[in-house]
Amino acid sequence: MALRRPHQKSRHGCRTCKRRRVKCDEARPICSNCEHRKETCDYDTDSSLIWASDRKLRRRSQRRTESLEPSLPEQSNSASATFDLLNRFGADDDPTVPSTTLNMNQLELILQWNNDTHRFFPRNEETRHIWRDLIIEEAFKTPFLMHGVLAVSALQISLCKDEHQRAFWLGIAAAHKGQALPPFLANFSDINAVNAKAMLGFASLVVAFAFGSALTGRSDPEKPSLDALNDVFILCRGVQEITSTASPFLRESNFAPLFDLSRPVVNIPSSTAEALDRLASMNTTSWLGEQHDTATYARVIQALRDLLPYTYLEPTSMTLAAGWAIRSPPAYLNDLQNREPFALVTHAHYCAFLHIARENCFIQFWGSAVLRDIWHILDSNWKQHIDWPIHNVFGPGHIL
Repeated sequence: MALRRPHQKSRHGCRTCKRRRVKCDEARPICSNCEHRKETCDYDTDSSLIWASDRKLRRRSQRRTESLEPSLPEQSNSASATFDLLNRFGADDDPTVPSTTLNMNQLELILQWNNDTHRFFPRNEETRHIWRDLIIEEAFKTPFLMHGVLAVSALQISLCKDEHQRAFWLGIAAAHKGQALPPFLANFSDINAVNAKAMLGFASLVVAFAFGSALTGRSDPEKPSLDALNDVFILCRGVQEITSTASPFLRESNFAPLFDLSRPVVNIPSSTAEALDRLASMNTTSWLGEQHDTATYARVIQALRDLLPYTYLEPTSMTLAAGWAIRSPPAYLNDLQNREPFALVTHAHYCAFLHIARENCFIQFWGSAVLRDIWHILDSNWKQHIDWPIHNVFGPGHIL
């Protein structure tokens, strides 16, 4: 009896292949069949940028490959496992696209970065110059950083487009992410004066990519949620490792302003200051139990206080969203994963600050989505302790 050769079903094929009833290789933005037949290739759906499977990326022949990186090094075995999570924040699309189209898209994406995307990263005027200008200068010397810039710019465009155009730009974002990640990981164990700027820049970009990717999710498990935010926080632990290693090389460079965390003079609303005071007071109460780690939560709450002025100074910046995630210690992350009530209450306050940054295209409704999850997890005895976040995110008297 003849055995059938195993094959993998095409579940996200283009409309043309579906109409012709042929197997589509699902390459974006044009599949192999349509390219060969010179037909219009159109997708009515797209694989979500998050929670993708681990199957290998398909590669086309060399005649169709005109990459920014001619060959990618093997992933270093010593690379931090935390960055493996980034594979969950991007579709497993073909990382190559037709060269004539891709080159024009690259120019458009560089302009997109210069004109708009970069503005979601600075916390003041000094750092604005770094993100708008110096990152691009470094990217022209370091292909994986350029791929990262293009990926984030494409993701931002996709978040602003209609359904038809969104699929195309999501494919471009996933393609550049796929090109960037292997060489970035290969450098993880050898951060030095030569690659420190590129490593730090790319690590910051992947945080925005992780936040923004969830906004493209089609089903509830793929969208912003408490569990998804926990994954972003785990990813940020790897970013912290890179920041610590790269900082000695950068503190005397033109990237030095990134490490100047002098608090700006900003008027913080009294209700906000009072909410953090109540949170700090709760942290010292005996009713939390003998096992409560007061010191860890004191650090976490203080980090919120330190980063809060930047939120009011630059409401659309990623500074607090990413900065607090990077600073959160492993003990706090463990409590979040175990659904410890006081950790959830603390997280609820962070959600209120995320909501302030909702005009950031990579943040949007993250704050309200995670806060809603926390509300449904906490029992009635704990819900009263998140009245301030609920009031600020959903309005007074709102019932979830």
